[in-house]
Amino acid sequence: MKKLMWWAAWCTYEEDFKDQLNALGALSEEVAKDLVKFPPQKWCRTYFDTVCKNQMVDNNFTESFNSWILVPRGKPILKMLEEIRVKIMNRLRKKEKEAETWNIYYKHSPKCMELFIAYSKIANLCKLEFNGDLGFEVSEGEDRHIVNIVEKKCSCR
Repeated sequence: MKKLMWWAAWCTYEEDFKDQLNALGALSEEVAKDLVKFPPQKWCRTYFDTVCKNQMVDNNFTESFNSWILVPRGKPILKMLEEIRVKIMNRLRKKEKEAETWNIYYKHSPKCMELFIAYSKIANLCKLEFNGDLGFEVSEGEDRHIVNIVEKKCSCR
């Protein structure tokens, strides 16, 4: 049951989300009803804002930060804040030096370019058709979506 709840949270299409809820409802109708009491816009990737830059649904960032400041956390508040401030300054400087080594022809990080290239390869598999209305129909295999260029919306959302 826990797996089905996570699958529902990780769905990227509304149809998939509904399918996962139905599968969960088949297992336990009460659990499915309890789950939809919470607005899916707050916990399901399907409904996340499209400007969200992070694909993670859980709190890895918070856990990582807490482990990063583990030593200062045990100190008095002013000393703790001072040590965290210094750690952040050093980290920013380290990242700045790292950014200076990036290829000058790209204005983005190597990781960003790696993702761009990977997504470009996926995009090459898509078929694009003008729908004569306000946008395009994008198909890749069995999946098809309508993209409205004017409203910057996609039927996958």
